[in-house]
Amino acid sequence: MSNPAAALGQEVGKLFEASIVDRLRPDVEVRGHTIGPQRMKNGTDNVYQIDAVISNANGQPVMILDPKYIRYKKHNRDKGSWLCVAHYNLRKTYPTIRKTTAVLAGNWSRTSLALIESFGIEVITAGFQGMVDVLGDFGVEFDWDEKDRSTPTRALEAFNRIGEDGMANLAFALTDSIMDKVTSSVLDVLDTDAASVQSRVSAVEVLVKTDRHEMLLMQFDTVAETVSGLVDFMDERSDVSDLLERGQ
Repeated sequence: MSNPAAALGQEVGKLFEASIVDRLRPDVEVRGHTIGPQRMKNGTDNVYQIDAVISNANGQPVMILDPKYIRYKKHNRDKGSWLCVAHYNLRKTYPTIRKTTAVLAGNWSRTSLALIESFGIEVITAGFQGMVDVLGDFGVEFDWDEKDRSTPTRALEAFNRIGEDGMANLAFALTDSIMDKVTSSVLDVLDTDAASVQSRVSAVEVLVKTDRHEMLLMQFDTVAETVSGLVDFMDERSDVSDLLERGQ
């Protein structure tokens, strides 16, 4: 095995992701929805592999769940940026999506979490130390220096000795600390009529694009303010700075 650390991390990540889907499935299916991985295209035919998409009886996606595990903070930028771009593009393509959630395990920096949340993505985290403790209970040492080669080799060997029943118990333990939050997040969507969203509006953002590749973001506190602002925006004039300032 050329890189036992990467191999073990990949296997632990798979367990984490699969456990979330398996534990959510009964609550999702009893409400007439489905959950599972999907390859989704955005409006420009870019394909995104999403680990957990919840769809309604008509096959329309209503929620995206993206479980992600990373060991080293140096991967924050790549993984975090991917989440931001993928979720933003898919929301534009599928208007039935009401919420996107990133379930993040491992070492994520505060800066990366703030960036992800700034794109309107809900973030639920499972810290790295918690994973170390859980794997330690199953005889797998999971905390080592990045340049250490011997510890991950022993850890992978110990992991591969875990039986089928033990692996199921390990998967359950890896997600146990966050499942209440994840389940609550999902049921907030599935148990709420989409038509009632208008009564819960806390802010409105309007992105105006021009034929000169300009993008003007207007922000409003209420739907009524948005309508009024857009009516004013319909006035043909070159200077819209006052409207943008009012919308901040």
